[in-house]
Amino acid sequence: MNHDFHRWLAASNPEPNQAENEWQDHGLALLRLGRFEVVRIPDAIVHAAMGSAEDAVVDFALTWAVEGAVIHDSRGRNHYALVAPGTKDRWRIRAGVECLGPGTHLGVPGPSLVRATPHRPIYWAALPASGSYFCRTAVVQLLVRVGAARLAEAAEVPPPAPAKEAASHG
Repeated sequence: MNHDFHRWLAASNPEPNQAENEWQDHGLALLRLGRFEVVRIPDAIVHAAMGSAEDAVVDFALTWAVEGAVIHDSRGRNHYALVAPGTKDRWRIRAGVECLGPGTHLGVPGPSLVRATPHRPIYWAALPASGSYFCRTAVVQLLVRVGAARLAEAAEVPPPAPAKEAASHG
């Protein structure tokens, strides 16, 4: 992971060294949102949008699609896309998706956790592109819309098959 990004995340804690210690001791640091916000997206929506439920496939696709950092909580079954401060004020998409902002704390994985393990279910599904820590909000919105639409389409009951005409006797 980019060391600048790592230090930037740690600075979300009033005591950055505390975040560093939590990452070292527990693999997870509790950080206060404000320096960044997150869009919490249920796995079902992300999987539908990406056309796969395999973490490796989804993680690869997210890395290229959103160009920012995404945390995956494989136990809680949510993805958290890091977005710029102020996104919560403008967020309008629903479908079980919520933008979390100031006043919220988030468990953030250590910099080396890039895949889930049985004891570490929270990891970085996508690391930020060079020079951009935040996901592109428009792309996150599109991902949510596509995933929600695919889920809705899959839930639709197919229309009944047309009844065969009875053979006439006579």
